[in-house]
Amino acid sequence: MKYFLFVLLFSFVLHAQVVVPTTIDEQIISYTFNENFGQAIKLSQEQINKTPNSPKYYYYMINVKILEYYQKVAELSQEKRDEGRKTLNGEIIKYCEGVVDKFEDASLNTENKFYFSTIYGYLARVYGVDGSWWSAFRAGLKAKRFSEEVIKANPNFYDAYLVVGMLNYYADRMSGITSFIAGALGFSGDREKGLAQLRLAYEKGSLTFGLAAQTLIEVYSNLEDNETAAIPIYESFLKKYPTNQRTLNAYCLELLSVWDFKKVESIIKSDKENLVSEFVRARFYDMRGESDLAIKFAEAAIADEKHQPRGAANSSRYIAVYNAWLKGDIARVKKYSPELNQRSLENFNLAKKYERESKWLHGLTIQIAQGKSLPEFEEYAKTAPTFVNAKELSDQFNYLMGSYYYKNSSYDKAETWFRKSLSSINEREKNAAIKHLLEIYLRSTVDKSKAKYLVDIIDELDNNRLSYRARDLEKKYNL
Repeated sequence: MKYFLFVLLFSFVLHAQVVVPTTIDEQIISYTFNENFGQAIKLSQEQINKTPNSPKYYYYMINVKILEYYQKVAELSQEKRDEGRKTLNGEIIKYCEGVVDKFEDASLNTENKFYFSTIYGYLARVYGVDGSWWSAFRAGLKAKRFSEEVIKANPNFYDAYLVVGMLNYYADRMSGITSFIAGALGFSGDREKGLAQLRLAYEKGSLTFGLAAQTLIEVYSNLEDNETAAIPIYESFLKKYPTNQRTLNAYCLELLSVWDFKKVESIIKSDKENLVSEFVRARFYDMRGESDLAIKFAEAAIADEKHQPRGAANSSRYIAVYNAWLKGDIARVKKYSPELNQRSLENFNLAKKYERESKWLHGLTIQIAQGKSLPEFEEYAKTAPTFVNAKELSDQFNYLMGSYYYKNSSYDKAETWFRKSLSSINEREKNAAIKHLLEIYLRSTVDKSKAKYLVDIIDELDNNRLSYRARDLEKKYNL
């Protein structure tokens, strides 16, 4: 009997065993996610040389190479970016294929099978970037099979849920030819299941926290436009990896989108390593109404275009032009306005056409960005122009008014303003209003007919981000 209990207990301990990263592993992980790629590659290669018959450090090496890829692509000039992206991605594909060939027929224990499954997941991802969808899904299916074998052997190997979570989520997001190829291979997805698995790896994994966090950030921030869910993950990631410049700047832009200027100001003031990009600073000062600083950092961003986030240089040109116009600096306006893209030029021409209304709206933006009290804000709002002759700007007015009340959790007032833009012909303003109404209806409980009306509007749009967020609304209100 004692022997039986011992065996049972021993089996349970083995079953529940969690892989703990070694000191070397922790160093590689830290270097990788703090964007010290050179040191991460050096350490990984040293360990590969010592243990060439294990996929473990190949897994770490490929992770570094993929994250370094995004940095290298961002630093390429615009005209060389497409060619450079294909070349760099091709190098990673070749490396991954070599590793897969090396271990394809190897006998692997549970831990090494996890590393190998994730390498297959990496290969699926880089095939996808290359547009090789058949190869991507075939690699993805193998990654899924190996990961499921790991989970079956040890359900508490939480890191293994990362790959199956990614595959379940992204497979549910596919459309067109990619969806057709996936279906031909028997590849199906499940958004809710995928998100739950990703969160399991993020919350309980011992090896994949960084990658799971970045994946959830991509999902919530870029694919579902859900900054409420994304921001806490940004914060936990940056607490552990504070010098990840790419993530830090994306976090700052997310904070600006929800009008959390206090946090951004604190980050800028404590930025001793100059990690905050010139573009983030320019946008911060622009929205705060500090034109001199906005112009200064916008010009710095334009001069250092390749180190700014994608699209930042174009936005910086508009910030420079608009703030120079506010100050009456005609020379700067003439310098940068010929370089504006079509959308920015249209916005600037609209501002000049309706100068009084545009400058008043800029003042309203400043009121929100500076965190004015409710009496101060509403006193300023009383001076609003009618916008009768500037209907193109009325949706912006509705959005800004709704944003102030939303930021201050006055959801009833916010809803009133956002609903005014549901019939707007301006797609950007309409989508912004819908996004906020979605969040209001999810945070609070409203009449079911309101939720259904919003879902019906979303169904008529060609907007995947809103469509996927609408699923949460359908679930809550049983629509």
